Amino acid sequence: MIGRAERLAPSTVPLTITEPTSVIQKRFITNNIVPLASVDDIIKFQPSIWTQNPNGPGMGKAETMSLRGFQDGQYNMLFDGIPFGNASDLHHTTSSLFISHFLGEVQVNRGPGTASTIGNATFGGTIGFQSRTPASHFGVTPYGTYGSFNTRAGGLEIDSGKTRFGSMVLDLQHEETDGYLTGSGERRNNLLFKDVAKLGENTTLTVLTTYNWENQNTTQGATLDQYRQYGKNYGLCSNPALQCYSGYQPSTYTADFDYIDIKSRLLNWLTIENRLYTNGFEHDYTESTDASSDNASANGVTFYSASGKKLATYKNDVPGKYADAKFRDYGDTLTFKAHTSQGDVLLGAWADLQDDRRYTYALDLTKGGIMVPGKNGSAYSYDISDFNTTVQPYLEFDWKPLKNTVIKPGIKYSYFRRDYDAAINKSTKVPLSATQNFTSWQPSISANQIILPGWSAYAQIARGFLAPPMSVFQTQNVGSVRPETTLNYQVGTVVQQKRWTLSFDAYYVNFSNFIASAQIKVPDLGTQTTSVNSGGAIYKGLEVEGQYAIGHGVSLYGNYSVNDAQYKHSSVRVAATPNVLASFGVLYDDNKGPYASLIGKFVGNHWGLDSTTNSAGNTVFANQYRIGSTTTADLALGWHFKKLGGFMHDVTPSLKISNLFNNRAVSDFAGNQSATSAAYPDGAPLYWRLAGRSVFFNLTVTLP
Repeated sequence: MIGRAERLAPSTVPLTITEPTSVIQKRFITNNIVPLASVDDIIKFQPSIWTQNPNGPGMGKAETMSLRGFQDGQYNMLFDGIPFGNASDLHHTTSSLFISHFLGEVQVNRGPGTASTIGNATFGGTIGFQSRTPASHFGVTPYGTYGSFNTRAGGLEIDSGKTRFGSMVLDLQHEETDGYLTGSGERRNNLLFKDVAKLGENTTLTVLTTYNWENQNTTQGATLDQYRQYGKNYGLCSNPALQCYSGYQPSTYTADFDYIDIKSRLLNWLTIENRLYTNGFEHDYTESTDASSDNASANGVTFYSASGKKLATYKNDVPGKYADAKFRDYGDTLTFKAHTSQGDVLLGAWADLQDDRRYTYALDLTKGGIMVPGKNGSAYSYDISDFNTTVQPYLEFDWKPLKNTVIKPGIKYSYFRRDYDAAINKSTKVPLSATQNFTSWQPSISANQIILPGWSAYAQIARGFLAPPMSVFQTQNVGSVRPETTLNYQVGTVVQQKRWTLSFDAYYVNFSNFIASAQIKVPDLGTQTTSVNSGGAIYKGLEVEGQYAIGHGVSLYGNYSVNDAQYKHSSVRVAATPNVLASFGVLYDDNKGPYASLIGKFVGNHWGLDSTTNSAGNTVFANQYRIGSTTTADLALGWHFKKLGGFMHDVTPSLKISNLFNNRAVSDFAGNQSATSAAYPDGAPLYWRLAGRSVFFNLTVTLP
């Protein structure tokens, strides 16, 4: 009974895990997540996960996505086992990734993993997305969504079934929406093709390609005064005389992910798997200097000659910039798995080359976007080329000394090299060419013991490593930069009975050389974000997750997490770390047609910033901008018709309502305005609010 209920729940917890793990299965994604939704919507109900998208589900990028208080870029993200992330700091633009309809399963590992867990930021956890499996029979499946904020989306899935060329699936989707926030419309196209072919009895070849294109007007948050004046859904304005004008903020995101995977059993005891891949990302955009500004006094554009002589000032013109940031990865993952009488031996390596290019230059948006030379005679604020090399070989032994006992000792070596070449460096505006190598041995050991049938316990110790972000190079002299390191400890237990499951874990992470984000004042630019070495922090917490199958298709689900992150030798909490996170809900699906779920999410209080600038101009650690707790709930209703009309099957109409009770409270800090004043010497604080209630009708039909 509980086995079926687990497939419908927000996540399941396997008995054999060696670190806290939640698996989101395809049935839950299909029943409860809008097909156009981005990855942040899929994972938001998991323990210790906090995500938010102020423009509505699947509309634009998530502004927050954290795991145990670790921010995006401090944890690992995989697609079909391949790590990926932005060149600057490993973050991810969710709207440029994979829509829910492309995915078959998601696994959230809240821990550093074992030695064979590859990636540049494994210490914060790993979120692994698995692409969908092609159907075993031929079928054409159109699907569509219509709903709030003038949202229209449609897609077409074509499955070949088993052919001589393998089992193939082609999935295409287009979406248009005005978005919840004013002036923040979006258009989006997504494509996935996957072919799984048997090349023999023991060999499988998989080819996959995805393409994602998105265009939207990006927002920067709003002040509390603006929300009071313009409404809780305020994003951008419609006045071209102001910097907040939506027409000045177009962004285009383009991304692709491609790989060829071959897996073969060479001998009865030896399996090899190799993935050769490439993935790319580009963010091409124009924006005003401060898209949150609705004050004409903040305008003004000054032109200079090539020699730096002031030529003219147009005090009413809107200042802005054009920017382009793009990177491409080329890489390979290789794994040998040898089965022995004592357990499995894993030997492998991951290698990745990342070519990154980014630049920006000033514009006069009022004059049609012409370039504006600055005091140094150039319109460019920065012009950077960046090449990153990653190599991670590893060795792991899944030792089974006794029945129902698994011990996994292992060692991984991480090598990261950043070759940084700036014709005009950010912040300093002068050239810089620098190279830094970062290396670390990362030992780990974990164990799982089946104590009784349906009851297991596990423990884990591992060392983590993260190379510093690009921002540490944006200075006059880089010097010797130390990588971030962690030592992770955690223990847990899982119980699975006929009607209920329960898991519990505790974790402690000693974070050294923590490179944190800080706000500083820059002459002529106002308050800017930079990186500082905070010394270290301690992350610790408790997590519990459970489910109870009442019967007749009804089950209850819940999780509760207490997460604490503080800088060492202080009481300052790490910013954007809610003290409590919880999900709770009731689900119904008796496999006869109708299904429903009502799931809530509670996010505890947190701080927007953990640093400030003192009167001497130095960065000091102190909490600012407290954000209160919020609670939201999502409702899903639908009906699976196995056959309809003689020529249609798997017909599923559904209704998905996000934020059912229309809670539009302030949910996060968004930064500071560039302009300062006596009342706000750091610039007026900006905030995000929860997107209001949204209702979406969805329909999926398979032919013939």
